[in-house]
Amino acid sequence: MPQSFSENPSRKGGRPLQRIKNDLIYYSARALIFLINCLPFPFVSRLGRGFGSLVYGLAGGERRKTLASIRTAFPKNFSHEQVERLARTVWVRLGQNLFEVVRWHSMTTAELLSQVVRGRGWEHLDKALNRGKGAFVVTGHLGNWELLGAVLAAHHPTAGLAQKLYDPRFDDLVTEMRTFKLKASMIKRGLALRGILEALKDNKIVYALVDQDSGNDGVFVPFFGKDAWTQSGVARIARKTGAAVVPAFLVRGADGRFEFQIDREIEVRQSKDFEGDVLETVRRYTEAVESYVKAYPDQWMWMHERWKTRPQGETTGEKV
Repeated sequence: MPQSFSENPSRKGGRPLQRIKNDLIYYSARALIFLINCLPFPFVSRLGRGFGSLVYGLAGGERRKTLASIRTAFPKNFSHEQVERLARTVWVRLGQNLFEVVRWHSMTTAELLSQVVRGRGWEHLDKALNRGKGAFVVTGHLGNWELLGAVLAAHHPTAGLAQKLYDPRFDDLVTEMRTFKLKASMIKRGLALRGILEALKDNKIVYALVDQDSGNDGVFVPFFGKDAWTQSGVARIARKTGAAVVPAFLVRGADGRFEFQIDREIEVRQSKDFEGDVLETVRRYTEAVESYVKAYPDQWMWMHERWKTRPQGETTGEKV
């Protein structure tokens, strides 16, 4: 659960060891950010890949989650060796993305956007925005979703949905990096409804990551053939406001640079069955995420326990 400013153990009390741990993590991260921004960009990319590989080797719990998720999604597709290789590559990609995002802070906006060399589908988003009711761009933790926000914001006023981080110092740091360089305003989950409605009223893009098991506002839809608890807030708001829902993804190409694809708008059904309409919209944008994860399995965050929450009555556990 996100912590409020007063609840954070790094501020105003809290367990001394927890405060020390949080301070150590925060100031170490600041030092690493400073170092990364002093290094040439190609070296930063290589360093990030090495960091990701190192973490994969050391973080046993996260490694096991990654392996388990891949085996759940592809129970018959890959050998043991292929699963291991894919899991390591996922972490290598994640480390590279992390270091590059930090390094972008000291680059110009033009240099940042030059990382994207190919793109298709702007006509789908422009058509949706022409109705004047705003648009949700739905995506996943695939490729580099932070850079996708920058690309969208360079095209049209954009706001992104974001979780509050456990330490408000980290939260401020990440928010500043996003808003300063990526040019997208941020709407924090938990108190987001007003911000979302205002953004849509102003015909903005609201981009949302819809591929994780989190929060109470969700429904079960298939993901790789197994029911997955999936956020439904986007579908509910779109159903009520008439905002468009448009899938978009930004992935790393073979040359190391990025390309994006904006797909056709998902039609939000308007029947007498509100919950049925919401379920159908969530199902369709989850299908869109799955199709890209299948195409780029080395670029998705498999360490997230996507199927942790189970439908009531399953012996593996219930939603809490």
